[in-house]
Amino acid sequence: MSSLTPDPKKRSYLLPPGCKDLIDVLNGPPSKLSLGVGVKINGKITAPEVRMIDEAGRQIGIMRIADALQLAKSKGLDLVEIAPTAKPPVCRLIDYGKFQHEMSKQKKKKQK
Repeated sequence: MSSLTPDPKKRSYLLPPGCKDLIDVLNGPPSKLSLGVGVKINGKITAPEVRMIDEAGRQIGIMRIADALQLAKSKGLDLVEIAPTAKPPVCRLIDYGKFQHEMSKQKKKKQK
């Protein structure tokens, strides 16, 4: 026989229409964007100026996109937009292929 107290994770059937949407709003925005689909890389970045972060995580400063792309190319790294809604957008120098490989390995490890 089931218990009289419902499971809080399965309460959606008890809520009137529209409340589930309200709960989603109250829970806040979705978790941080992972650097995956929808991320702008190198020439896809359209902002005229960006705030730069180097491969070690230190802030370089605000620079024009052409200078940022030239810096990334000279270091053999990719320029990745990590905070597109900031003013100016924040970009980071990383090896994007290596980053994607490590993220896929972490994802597979979590699934096990």
